[in-house]
Amino acid sequence: MNKKAGGAIVVLILAVLSVIFGQDLLQQFGLDEGEPILNPVPDSSAPADWYEIYFTNPTCPPEAERVGGLDEDIASDLLTAEVRVDIAAFDLDAEPIVQALIDLKARGVEVRVVTDTDNASLSSINRLRRNGISVREDKRTGLMHNKFAVIDGRITWVGSMNFTTNGVYCNNNNIVRITSPRLAANYTAEMDEMYNDELFGPDSPQNTPNELLTIGGIEVENYFGSEKEISPIISRRIAAAQSEILFMAFSFTDEQIGESLLGRADAGVIVRGVFERVGSDTPFSYYPILSQARLANVAVLTDGNPQVMHHKVFIIDRNTVIFGSFNFSDNANRRNDENVVIVHDPTFASYFIEEFETVWLEAQAAQ
Repeated sequence: MNKKAGGAIVVLILAVLSVIFGQDLLQQFGLDEGEPILNPVPDSSAPADWYEIYFTNPTCPPEAERVGGLDEDIASDLLTAEVRVDIAAFDLDAEPIVQALIDLKARGVEVRVVTDTDNASLSSINRLRRNGISVREDKRTGLMHNKFAVIDGRITWVGSMNFTTNGVYCNNNNIVRITSPRLAANYTAEMDEMYNDELFGPDSPQNTPNELLTIGGIEVENYFGSEKEISPIISRRIAAAQSEILFMAFSFTDEQIGESLLGRADAGVIVRGVFERVGSDTPFSYYPILSQARLANVAVLTDGNPQVMHHKVFIIDRNTVIFGSFNFSDNANRRNDENVVIVHDPTFASYFIEEFETVWLEAQAAQ
């Protein structure tokens, strides 16, 4: 599995200066991430990189050979929990993660799981229930499409990757591990809505505590749908592009996002994108529209993975990355439970650009 990590050196510098001058410079500059929500004891360790970016290596080996993947990394991290683990998973069958949740429950750690009704009868979900873990399902036609995990109100795993063996070993996916109590508070609030209040989709309240935040000196945005429409937010970020837009799309049918992208293409902004092959030729997909645009600055391909290219990513001006569970579709915007993270930082973006170029080359080879 590919592992890409980055962080904010400025936080370390300010922390050292705080010790020297006896002032809390992190707090003065708005960079102090505070204490973990579920742990009253502050972390006394030195400031460290706040994110780790992972991409799958979708070789899709036989089931018996699916070892050493991101499911094992996530499971190991879950097992560090002392108080609570929350998982909202559209689909959940990765054995290491399932077993980690069972082990946590046996150890006395609170475990909360939410899944989509369509996947609520999986043997893995039934196994969780047999081991005393209560699993909520949305019980509606819209999808509970989130894929996130929160550890002790401090660490959040979030991205496009379902917590499944196929998601880890067969499909192109991203997932990011973020250490930030403020970001984790957003996902905990979303979990409370679904697990405690059984509110899903557009019926959920708009109560995200920290939609705009700064982590390690980097601006981050975090939104949840469909209580809030996400397509207009993405469209506005695309409309602000000055030089280049890269994207990878499992599904891209949303008119707001598509027309915003076409507008920037007409203005001369470079556009390159990779679409999941299955469904790309439907009348609703923006693949035919973009591929027939006849603009020298626009190039789109269908992917080269014989399984699934599952990314949902925009990279704008090599500085802003939009990622999460949100497919670029009207259903995602108006019906599903979804989340998106927007990070404004060229170093963070560089790892997603590298993944884009890998997927792009594989798509070119498959044409």
